[in-house]
Amino acid sequence: MSDQDKKTRELIEETGKVFEKFDLTPMQGRIVAYFMISDPPEKTFDEMVKYFKASKSSVSNSLNYLLQNKFIDYKTFASDRKRYFFITDSFFRIYFKKVLENVAELKEYAYRTVSMRTPEYPLASEKILKWIENANRFQETLEQTLNSIKNEKIGTTL
Repeated sequence: MSDQDKKTRELIEETGKVFEKFDLTPMQGRIVAYFMISDPPEKTFDEMVKYFKASKSSVSNSLNYLLQNKFIDYKTFASDRKRYFFITDSFFRIYFKKVLENVAELKEYAYRTVSMRTPEYPLASEKILKWIENANRFQETLEQTLNSIKNEKIGTTL
């Protein structure tokens, strides 16, 4: 294996771990990373099974989840019966929306926490209220960004 291949595999592994933080399984995260990092960005099922040295069922289940959630899609060519999978241009928008949902939920709990606190320790409540204020700014900025890219189409592949 060449140094470049090793570096690519390491980057896919590291990037896949980041995607795990967004509720993807290790295989799902690595598949998304594989689409992002390797060229060409379209891959067949057999290529993925071979690359990851994983069971067909593991790769298949991961692809099905990613397809159902519109993180990936596929295309076919007239001369070839194989499906070529690729990451969609909506992938990051979907994740940004998920981040917004999580921030909104956390803010709700923070409000409830402040409302239940005694006035004995105002500094703790002030810290929570400051976090809520910053979370509001973060939410507004991310919502503006999402609105500006909502209709943006990059193409069929990344």
